[in-house]
Amino acid sequence: MTTASSSVQVSLPGTDLTVSRLCLGGNRFGSALDDDESFALLDAFAELGGNFIDTAHVYADWIRDAERSCSEKTLGRWMASRGCRSAFVVATKGGHHDLSESSVPRLGRAALRADAYASVENLGGEPIDVYYLHRDDPARPIGDILTTLEELVDEGAIRHYAASNLSADRLMSAIRHAEESGIRGFVANQLEWSLAVPRPESVAPDLTCMDAQFFEIHRSGGMPAVPYSAQAKGYFDKMGSGAELPETVRRYDTPRNARAAEELNEVAGRYHVTATCLALRGLLEADFPTVPVVGCRTVSQLTESWAALDLSLEADDAARLSALALPTVTTF
Repeated sequence: MTTASSSVQVSLPGTDLTVSRLCLGGNRFGSALDDDESFALLDAFAELGGNFIDTAHVYADWIRDAERSCSEKTLGRWMASRGCRSAFVVATKGGHHDLSESSVPRLGRAALRADAYASVENLGGEPIDVYYLHRDDPARPIGDILTTLEELVDEGAIRHYAASNLSADRLMSAIRHAEESGIRGFVANQLEWSLAVPRPESVAPDLTCMDAQFFEIHRSGGMPAVPYSAQAKGYFDKMGSGAELPETVRRYDTPRNARAAEELNEVAGRYHVTATCLALRGLLEADFPTVPVVGCRTVSQLTESWAALDLSLEADDAARLSALALPTVTTF
């Protein structure tokens, strides 16, 4: 038997941060989930032992009637009401293009600083533990961007910074620049990754998915991966139910993923967990730090996801999950 993927916490290399092995995604806070629902989910996460929460300055500005930056503000209100800011590692993201305008990159010094300081205010005034670039601007020298992030650390607005949706080549350029310049550099990378491989045409050009190049960067350098869409929108459970897939899940509807779903549902039945829970465990089996973001809507979904941390697997089953998590060239 193998134990649950180490403990419920992991240290982030290059930082003084220790985070829960699952990160709670906050993109629904204050929008699809009102304050009461958001607070209940956050309370449940804390009770389970979770301490790593992910949000973004732009969440959920795509909803016309929603409060601007409602996710950050809702999280800020919850931490203030519970007096618990110091107990949590808060990650947010800035530099996203303005959703009301064209997709013009916003990674200049002024834009990044404005987003970071607005996020600090929304989240209660304390330094942000992990600050992600939400998008990239390939035309801007990576050193210029890192210089601004270094300033924000030195000023006490943020504690550490990380990458999200940078290409593998740009991520490597950033790593090399940090090493050569003697600066802190990125402490993590957030990208899409689950045991279901999305159809290539379904991935927006300014987003990134785990592939062989990214996997090697993480494996060889030990940089933590913080995957989003880590549960593939419940694809594996939905496939196991035999019901018609909803539109939001059809981006995963491929023969390769169907075979993976059949295998996961067979193994999950023997361990009395959901296939989605087992798929999360597959990411945790990686030989580098991995902290999946779970976008749960209910306390029940959160509890089912958390079961991945307590699961003890036979060695053969752990190896099967690890194989499914490996990025491959997929034939659709």
